Amino acid sequence: MRNAGRIVLATGGSLGDLHPFIALGRALQARGHEVGIATAIDYQPKIEAAGLAFHQVGPSVADLMQDTGLDLPSLTAAIARSDRFLFGELLLPRAGKAARELIGVTQGAAAIVGSTLAIGAQMAAEVHRLPSVAVSLQPTMVFSRFDPPLLPIAPWLQPAPGGPQLWLNDLTRSAGRLSTSRWTRPVNAIRASLGLAPSRDNIIFDAGRSADLSLGLYSPLLGPRQADAAPNFDVVGYAAYDSETGAGTALPEALEAFLGAGPPPIVFTLGSAAVNIPGDFYVESLKAARLLKRRAVLLVGPYGDQHVAKDDPDVCVAAYAPYSLLFPRAAAVVHQGGIGTVQQALASGRPQLVVPHLGDQFDNAARVVRLGCGLTLARHRYRAMAVADQIGAMMIDARMLTRAEVVAGSVRCEDGAGQAADRIGALVRLKQPA
Repeated sequence: MRNAGRIVLATGGSLGDLHPFIALGRALQARGHEVGIATAIDYQPKIEAAGLAFHQVGPSVADLMQDTGLDLPSLTAAIARSDRFLFGELLLPRAGKAARELIGVTQGAAAIVGSTLAIGAQMAAEVHRLPSVAVSLQPTMVFSRFDPPLLPIAPWLQPAPGGPQLWLNDLTRSAGRLSTSRWTRPVNAIRASLGLAPSRDNIIFDAGRSADLSLGLYSPLLGPRQADAAPNFDVVGYAAYDSETGAGTALPEALEAFLGAGPPPIVFTLGSAAVNIPGDFYVESLKAARLLKRRAVLLVGPYGDQHVAKDDPDVCVAAYAPYSLLFPRAAAVVHQGGIGTVQQALASGRPQLVVPHLGDQFDNAARVVRLGCGLTLARHRYRAMAVADQIGAMMIDARMLTRAEVVAGSVRCEDGAGQAADRIGALVRLKQPA
């Protein structure tokens, strides 16, 4: 197949930030592009196992732990407590170095595709005068006035077509833009050091507006394109990818045997970030399953307590399992609300109880409830009796069970990676010199 041009994808964060980019990279590769992913070295084995090139850009988790003096749980907890820590202490102080690294690896590329938190992607595109694509992985990053995200610091935000609620949404957005404008100065300092003109874009509220193309790589059922979206923006659907190693997907042997030995279990998981700050989640989950007299699967992460169930034959504990294979075989799914976990749960057709821990998870939980596919429970209220009550209510709610199956049918038909790859390919062809 003819090489349709080299495309560099830039991302960072947890597996929920990486997996959609692997899916997108493979879709672009299938269309004849040479594809590399620029991110932290932690993900090199997974990216290369998926058949994509790896470019080291940005700090590793070990670097962040060393620089901050925090262990992984403490680092995750600090991110959960404050966006100011995420942007002011982690991202922006390292953005200049990451931008220069990205400029190096994108030399000779045909286009650059960056997540909304890959601050250097747009700068690299401008330095090389390349087409740029911005990718939002969740509705939270779009922040529409008509469909604003649910935020713990602004619980009054609600979808509104007009009236007093829309006025309140606008007032809150204006206050948010003002409070985050301080981050424009360090971004412009980096731009000046690269010989670029200053930008007036707010890195939160204007994310993606300066790109040639801006895409929402999530299900439009969670957040369709709104009337106030930027002209270059569209929502193209979920980009599914689900593998621990980057290679083939299969359930662990012990888990496969457990699933085949009895009725569908309740699955409890905290994804790949919140799993570092589980608190009593797994202990209370185990108690709730026993109250319900249901079998359970606990996905405790690579550093979790594998012996939390103490050899209970009705419980299977594993570090990781591909959600796309596990969730459809569950009775219900209880999780943290990461966007990747939410969309895998939606695709499974199973009811879900969402327990938000950080970031966009609060908004994702609200959208699951709005869809009629699950319930949400605050982390501080996550106790066995409350959990059992919520799960029990979901599992006898005929309307919710039916709705979950209907939504699953739609989500399974989405091909966000393919749709995005087609649009990126069209942009590359349009921008090629005559």
